[in-house]
Amino acid sequence: MRLLTTNQIHCLSCRGMHYNASDAIITWDYLSRYTEYCDEVTVLVRSREVESVDPALPRIDGPGVRIQALPDPLSPWAAILSLPTFVRRIRQALRLADAYTLKLPDALATLVGLILWMTRRPYAVEVVADCRQGILLAKGHLPWVRFYAGFFDALTRFLVKRASSASYVSDYLRRRYPLPSPERQWCFSSLELTPDLMGSCRGLEFFSGRPIKLIATGRQSPEKGHLTLIQAFREIVAQAERPVELHLLGDGPERLRLQRQADDLGIHDQVFFWGKIPRGPELLSHLDGAHLYVLPSLTEGMGRGLIEAMGRGLPCVASAVGGVPEYLDSPWLVPPADPLALAHKVLAVIREPSTLARMSRENFDRAQAFTPQRIKAKKDAFWSAALTPRAGAPRSPHPPTGRHPLVSCE
Repeated sequence: MRLLTTNQIHCLSCRGMHYNASDAIITWDYLSRYTEYCDEVTVLVRSREVESVDPALPRIDGPGVRIQALPDPLSPWAAILSLPTFVRRIRQALRLADAYTLKLPDALATLVGLILWMTRRPYAVEVVADCRQGILLAKGHLPWVRFYAGFFDALTRFLVKRASSASYVSDYLRRRYPLPSPERQWCFSSLELTPDLMGSCRGLEFFSGRPIKLIATGRQSPEKGHLTLIQAFREIVAQAERPVELHLLGDGPERLRLQRQADDLGIHDQVFFWGKIPRGPELLSHLDGAHLYVLPSLTEGMGRGLIEAMGRGLPCVASAVGGVPEYLDSPWLVPPADPLALAHKVLAVIREPSTLARMSRENFDRAQAFTPQRIKAKKDAFWSAALTPRAGAPRSPHPPTGRHPLVSCE
């Protein structure tokens, strides 16, 4: 079984190997999970050919995972000029696959989906975010952004409605982008808390320590709401009865603005910018040393960082957006983009170590729903439907298992 899928990351290609150059946490290990259900997966990504790459960038191709590189235009005009190349390479890749999935929303996945629809090929979809909200928050400074967001949101709905099956990372997204046949819909987390990611609940003594450490993770971009958190933190510092620190893990286009905001508010000594921390022991160590996880996002499909924090037994306060209310109870939620409400909620929580200890137990217990054993049945059902072989598909020139020739960016 040969699966073709899409991913929104931007890559660099060097000597026939492909590397993730975006902030999204996509690696070969992540993509190879598709091969639990198929022999080989080909991933369509935008890529640029380079002579060398930063050794820190993760490679995304390898055994069982092939990359079909597409142009990565740097402007709308360049994208228009590249469209014939996009279409030609996509159609070539489609002919070599037995089944297709689209990871929506994404401009590349939308183009692939329209080609699949026009050529009457069945496909499945993985819906991971709110298209309209994501565009409005990330591109709000551009003219005609509301039209642009509404147009692509309508295309996302169009493609989901015509899919053979659909998976969603939250029930919120299932309601936003429903499939006409409810029996062909599955809702499950894209994150699985394996034993190495699970921590333990924390006792009263841990939360009585000084100083109180708040932590937030994720890409530092407008839709993640870190500016709201910085503004709220000034109020928290002013009113907290114990010393308090804010630790920000991640990088992105907003980082310099956030640092300037912390300087302007006079809280730069209490705010720590750690930059991009790879998933693994270092990230888990940061989570284990914190007292409260804060998710100030303005939009979220699921809230991956929130679930990871819950799995470590970390109390959480979050914005009531997207799928977050499905995972966190209303007493710990606040309206988005409201610094004062966020500050008051955090202050109320950190003043009571017993409340933090109770939140830790509740979150750790709730995180058990994200273990592989709890998710497997839904995943198996979705992929069984999504990977129904397409009759008469041509044979691939690449071996279905083991090592294979890597696709270059020519």
